[in-house]
Amino acid sequence: MLSMWLTRQAQLGNLDDDLVIVINSIAIACKQIMSLVKAAPLQGNIGLAGGKNESGDEQKKLDVIANDIFLNAVQKCGRSSVIVTEEEDHPVLLATNVGNGDYVVTFDPIDGSSNIDACVTTGAIFGIYSPGECDIDPTQSAEEIMKNCTENANQSGENLVAAGYCMFSSSCVFMITTGHGVFGFTLDEQIGEFVMSHEKLQIPDGKDMKRIYSGNNGNVQLWAPELREYVKQLQTGEIDGRKGDPWSYRYIGALIGDFHRTLLYGGIWLYPPDVKATEGKARLLYEVAPIAMIAEQANGMATRGKMADERVMEVKPMSIHQKSPMFVGSNSAVLGLQKFLKEH
Repeated sequence: MLSMWLTRQAQLGNLDDDLVIVINSIAIACKQIMSLVKAAPLQGNIGLAGGKNESGDEQKKLDVIANDIFLNAVQKCGRSSVIVTEEEDHPVLLATNVGNGDYVVTFDPIDGSSNIDACVTTGAIFGIYSPGECDIDPTQSAEEIMKNCTENANQSGENLVAAGYCMFSSSCVFMITTGHGVFGFTLDEQIGEFVMSHEKLQIPDGKDMKRIYSGNNGNVQLWAPELREYVKQLQTGEIDGRKGDPWSYRYIGALIGDFHRTLLYGGIWLYPPDVKATEGKARLLYEVAPIAMIAEQANGMATRGKMADERVMEVKPMSIHQKSPMFVGSNSAVLGLQKFLKEH
């Protein structure tokens, strides 16, 4: 079970007791949200809540509810000083803990919430960053304290001590890395616990990789010309010298669902900038960087940039809601994209 695995990891020195408490709190929140997602049509929790978040996305009712559940769970665990969430304009400072060196916890409470009304895969993404420094000076104004702690929250993925996601689909799956490989746990509803189902997961590559690409085909014409040509060659099979044997195309429209398939089957997920979203749409701090950590820990790659050669984990956000493109998947697939872009 997840709780026992976390305890064992602490005994091995792979994480400390405070981090165990934070992750367990997140897992409990995920169970609550999974229950709400399943019952959403019966409880009237489908449709819009009537507002927009900082990123400009219309908030679904469950976006707001799930956000409150996560905030409450992490706040009560007492091991976080700052929380950053997609649904809050500013970092949430936990006044009783600020300054004591506890973790910066970030999350997207419902990734792919536009899928909820159609009962399609959604999930939650989280990242736990090292405490950093957020010293409180009693002589400072509230605005100055907020500014200091906001800057502390803007950390690169290299400062992640744990990252994961909980996918709400035919099963509820909790995937996590603490920097020692990727492990997956599936919720057994009969006992109410996450039970290990994936151990030391590796993204398939080479002959084991399924030739699958994912991305919004409806936006391809808005991509850079070289990326449009890349997709064309995926569709013909020319990209890896197998003309007439095209790559398969799969797309759910939720980062978690599309990445989870890539994690299990291999291939590549494409999320480049386009003429309408020049920086992409996914958020670097609490979506892109955590997914990148998981990919690298599973022996995959996560990059960005015009030549797809900028390592996502090294990018420090300038603001908590900064957006970022990403190319993620099997090593050979991402390296193949880099080679293609250099030649075109």
